[in-house]
Amino acid sequence: MNEMSPSSQPRTPMSRKMSPGVEKAVKVQPDTDARTIRLLPDEPQRISVQDFRQMLMTAVMSGASDITFQSDQQPRPEIHGILYRGMTRPLSPTELNLILVEAYGGSNGPTEINAMNVLDFSYELNLPDGDRQRFRVNATGIYGRDGAGVELTFRALPRRTPDLELVKLGADEVAALAPRDGIVVIAGATGSGKSTTMAALTRYHLEESPRPVKIVDIQAPIEYTFRDVMSSLGGSSSTIGQSEVGRHVRSFAEGVHSALRRKPHIINVGEARDFETIAASLEASLTGHLVYTTTHAGSVAVAIRRLLTIFPGNERESRGYDLVNALRFLMVQHLVPTPDGSGRVPVREYLQFTEAMRERLLTSPMQDWSTIVDQAVQGALAGQDPEMQHASLQSVCSKLYAEGKITRRDALHLGGRYAVEGHG
Repeated sequence: MNEMSPSSQPRTPMSRKMSPGVEKAVKVQPDTDARTIRLLPDEPQRISVQDFRQMLMTAVMSGASDITFQSDQQPRPEIHGILYRGMTRPLSPTELNLILVEAYGGSNGPTEINAMNVLDFSYELNLPDGDRQRFRVNATGIYGRDGAGVELTFRALPRRTPDLELVKLGADEVAALAPRDGIVVIAGATGSGKSTTMAALTRYHLEESPRPVKIVDIQAPIEYTFRDVMSSLGGSSSTIGQSEVGRHVRSFAEGVHSALRRKPHIINVGEARDFETIAASLEASLTGHLVYTTTHAGSVAVAIRRLLTIFPGNERESRGYDLVNALRFLMVQHLVPTPDGSGRVPVREYLQFTEAMRERLLTSPMQDWSTIVDQAVQGALAGQDPEMQHASLQSVCSKLYAEGKITRRDALHLGGRYAVEGHG
């Protein structure tokens, strides 16, 4: 994926004047049988910028988490994990071009797409009440009717910073997720709520830390600004400085190296996507900082393997030992629709890397690490390390299925047949 240069990154308007079109947005009830929702009450032959803004905010007010605009297709808002058709007709290439130019903030958006660049940026609408609605946006070239098309995916970001109650983290989990130093990894697929969980933990540190903390937050793009949190801290002197890859720093790795010269207590690294970023994060954690980062994986054992395979072969062993020494907690998160489709439930597998667990790994061959980690997640090592927190997808799915919070199908898919046996 090609990264944008700082000069090509869009600029967020400083004006707080209302974005024309958003005042017409209203909450609409989707037709769950037909899988449709009317984002515009009267569809014009060609949508305008104002129509686009109205559609976007109507989708958000109706509960959409993501909205996809794709060449030669109808808009597709996703509401509680279900995709709906948002118009009766497909959008034309001209309309997609208009949306891209508006969202990206400049006419060079189509040029970037034609140059095979993948664009990740943020988009913001000013609302009638003076508040703002932010979106994380990805724009990628796709095959279209005339060969060249584009797909834009808008992730609606909550206007208020999420808290621990929203992401459903318990006190014991939070304690394990907030060590004094080391690396905490939050893994999961795209759209599994990794960024939301990290934001809730960041809010916790800003508001609840017994000592004031300085947090350096490096994202691509910035999703949560923490304005509401910082404006209500009262007497606390905790602070957060945010940098966006492509706008303020060239890469995650550069952002981490810069953070080390800024004397932070906590460093948030949006994604551990390459060797340079992980190496820089390890350096930061091993020098006394607490580092939060995310990666893509479906289980704790897979996350360990994924992180190890990013290291070059000639450095894998030494870097692997650094990783184990630095790890404090690894959590994999899935979001599963509720049986009635009214929301989604977080399903989490996790493992706390206690001193005893790290020692067990460091004295075992690296090829055995995934097996040992999997045994620990399943609880097979609990007797040897009773302080270690752990939870497997099987046990969590079994509990949630028994409570009626997820369907049998989802429990089987994530937790396997043992997650549903004995529950009818």
